[in-house]
Amino acid sequence: MSRDRLVSLDSREAARILGDLATRIRAVPRGMDLVVVRALNRSITAMRDEMSVTIRETYAVRARDVKATMQVRKATRSYPIASLKARGRMSIPLGLWTAKQTKKGVTVAILKGEKRKRVVTSQGKPVVTFMAKGEVFARPELAARTNIRRLYGPSFLAVLGTPQAEAARQERAEQVFATRVVAEANHLLTGVKA
Repeated sequence: MSRDRLVSLDSREAARILGDLATRIRAVPRGMDLVVVRALNRSITAMRDEMSVTIRETYAVRARDVKATMQVRKATRSYPIASLKARGRMSIPLGLWTAKQTKKGVTVAILKGEKRKRVVTSQGKPVVTFMAKGEVFARPELAARTNIRRLYGPSFLAVLGTPQAEAARQERAEQVFATRVVAEANHLLTGVKA
């Protein structure tokens, strides 16, 4: 699995999971394709939501800002693979971490349950931090104004990137898919919303 791919699901196990339902589903025109694609798409969206919750248990950030760092690629009948990828940076601008301008610089709340902290550089060099148009910027204290750079919060991959977390996340995605494919099959066969 590539570094930017968070979860990937495909349709290979669908017939085995469905068991006896598979023969009944195949009797419906394009039934198997419909069931598998719906299950894949709902499963991958559910995994995005679960990962957002996991991240927000550690970090003090809004759900929509976390979800904006992820890209869902939905399955189709011709391409029965759904995936969830990291889009661009897996961190969001510091301006979205409830940043506030103070006399001494900018403060943000990064971790849940911790107090607000003043923004400083990781190298310990003195910098001037300020807000403009809702974003947090920094420049070296004695440098010209042209050395301004936009600041970002910590990467979410610290929570999601360990090999144990990746294996657990993929296993959970497959469990969600197994549940969803049976529910979608029952929905198709009975006409009742699952």
